[in-house]
Order: sequence, then structure tokens, then C-alpha cells
Amino acid sequence: MLKFDANQLIDWTQGIRENPDMLNAFWPSQIRSKLWLADWVKSYLPSATKIVIFGAWYGVLADILYLRLQPWHGEPRILCNDIDKDAMLWCSRKWPTHLGRMENFTYETRVDLVINTVTEHLTQEIYNKWYENIPKGTYFVIQGNNDYKEPDHVRAVQTLDEFNRINRVENILHTDSMQYEGPWDTVDNKPTYYERYMTIGFKSEHN
Repeated sequence: MLKFDANQLIDWTQGIRENPDMLNAFWPSQIRSKLWLADWVKSYLPSATKIVIFGAWYGVLADILYLRLQPWHGEPRILCNDIDKDAMLWCSRKWPTHLGRMENFTYETRVDLVINTVTEHLTQEIYNKWYENIPKGTYFVIQGNNDYKEPDHVRAVQTLDEFNRINRVENILHTDSMQYEGPWDTVDNKPTYYERYMTIGFKSEHN
């Protein structure tokens, strides 16, 4: 179980006070998906220290990675990317940041791992440009889901196989899905359930 120290909890609480929409990063499904990802990185890529998180928003995943991957094998360097100015301003207190569109990101140094947990929000054209920009010889972690009801989910998928296909994953280190609870169905008065998909891949010379 992940234990958070008092300083981290105070920091997150202060973040929510200053940025009320940060609260959405703490939905149970959001936290579980971040813990799931951090556990995979710890299990399969424990030596990764230079990490870029795309769609990092308020940096909660960066915070969780930092805590979950202790002890680090080297000095951790986590860079957070997003197009949200307020989120990046908050992140910049603790992490290096890049404000801008992920598909236009420039890799200035070698990285061990890139993370993209918002693939369902990206058109295929934008995703392709982002993917093609990943340096060859780099591991990546991607997440998506089958929630078609959210208007912003322009590239949700029905199966894990479809998720890997449209995201052009050819070298799979690990892939799986996890059920999560969505918003309450107020029409039928029942819970809704969706699948979150996650894959660790490797960008080879031939990708």
C-alpha cells in the first residue's frame, strides 16, 4: 500500500484550494489508474529515472511516481507537459514543465520513459504525430479507455487489442485492462463501469 507523508497530503490540499478543478485528479478511478501505472513502472522499468509525462495536468502522477519508485536508481528527472497554464504553473513548483501541445514537444536529451495517459482525448492525427516524435530506443506507457460517453473522448476503444492497434504498439512489454467505476447513471439509477487499458511498449528502430 502506498503511504503518503504529511507534507505530500498538505501539498495536494493546498493545490486544490488554489485550483479547485485539481480535485478531479483525485477521483478513485484516477488515483487507481495512477497507482496501477506506477506499480508497472516499478516492476518492469525500475531503472527509469528520466521520464516525460504528457497530459500531466497538476502533476499528481509525477508525485505518485516519485513516492512509489523509492528508492530511485539515480536522480529522478520527471518533466510534466500540458497545455493548461494554471496546471503547469502549479507543477513548476516541484517539477520541470513544458507548456505546449504534446505533438510539438522537442526532446532535448535522452529519456528513459515517456508516459501518455490521455490517448482517448487525442485524434489519430495528433496521436500519430506525438508517437512518431518519440525517440527510437525509448520505452513508453500509454493508457486509454472504452468510455464513449465523455464528449472529449474522441478515440475511445472497445477492446485491449483495438487499443494497441490504433496506438501502433508493436513491441509490447506488458499490456492489460482494469475495470473502473464511472459516474452514477441517474437515468437507470445504477453504477456505470468501464475498462481502462494500459500498455508498456518500446519504440524500436523500425517503429
